[in-house]
Amino acid sequence: MPIPFPFDPDITRAETLPARLYVDPVWHALERERIFARTWQLVGHTAQVQAKGDFFTAEIGDESIVILHDGLALRGFHNVCLHRAGPVASGCGRRQTLQCRYHGWTYALDGTLTAAPEMDGAERFDPRAFRLQPVQVAHFGPLVFACLDLKAPPLTHFLDGIAERTASLAPEHMRWVLRRDYEVACNWKVYVDNFLEGYHLPVVHPQLYKELDYDAYRVEPHRYWSLQHAPLRPLPPDPARAAERRYVPGDGDTAAQYYWCFPNVMLNIYFGQMQTNAIIPLGPDRTRTIFEWYATEPPVEWQADDGWRRLVEFSDAIQREDIEIVEAVQRNLRSRVYDRGRYAPKRENGVHHFHALLHEFLS
Repeated sequence: MPIPFPFDPDITRAETLPARLYVDPVWHALERERIFARTWQLVGHTAQVQAKGDFFTAEIGDESIVILHDGLALRGFHNVCLHRAGPVASGCGRRQTLQCRYHGWTYALDGTLTAAPEMDGAERFDPRAFRLQPVQVAHFGPLVFACLDLKAPPLTHFLDGIAERTASLAPEHMRWVLRRDYEVACNWKVYVDNFLEGYHLPVVHPQLYKELDYDAYRVEPHRYWSLQHAPLRPLPPDPARAAERRYVPGDGDTAAQYYWCFPNVMLNIYFGQMQTNAIIPLGPDRTRTIFEWYATEPPVEWQADDGWRRLVEFSDAIQREDIEIVEAVQRNLRSRVYDRGRYAPKRENGVHHFHALLHEFLS
């Protein structure tokens, strides 16, 4: 059992997380059990499970799960046959039953065992005791979330207040557009730390810095989420300079909203679009970041749409800048001269809020 780390709730006095939390495999294993097995994880989108029998598989930590539509509602199960642990689904598709790829045991869409070949000679074998084990499933707009912990509060508890604040943007009407994956040589918390503050914008993201009103940038923490307010700068009067802008504010479009939901999901909402980032731990020093875009009126082919192509290219450029700095930070977290730092109270309250939740769940 790792030694609990001290944490000061007063940001003006607090030190940042100990370096060992970012590099030690023991802490990585503890996070999988105490954080990722107990919180809601973004695993897919509703377009994947629209009709009866539609399904897709996903992973939460070391656990494989299957999400499906049973004709009435979404269901989720551990992707584990209770005979000898074979998978009952792979990839995605449409089936009216789930069948183990190992010995052919077959399950109905509600998880009940309907066929167990050649088990007639087994004493005291009760098929009712071998139903698939459920996981919690819920959706927010087009986003499908799952939670391994059946005793965890519902998704609405963790997202409390976000639905009301985004109602005018109608996320429930948004549809999936595209996905980009990146593998990053850093601990997942380094990546989240970086997302949760605008302090690094002037140095790391000079082009993005030109787009945003840095002086008005602020982070608003809530119980299990925070919101970054990132107002856009007004367009300059010079047409040539205005044409260089990546984001052009329209009527009422003066700010982008960046939500972070504990522990590892970002919802970036602007201009009738939504970008999601899921930060997936692969190891103590390896992370997958999954970017997906949604829109109320998605293009037929985003590559052929100049606006979408520029948006994705700019996002990719920002991501490359972030990857370069977070990978450098990860290397330096192993330095013999570094253990804990300090927070900039005005700029890093979002990071401090994240670390408070880590302390709560891990300690």
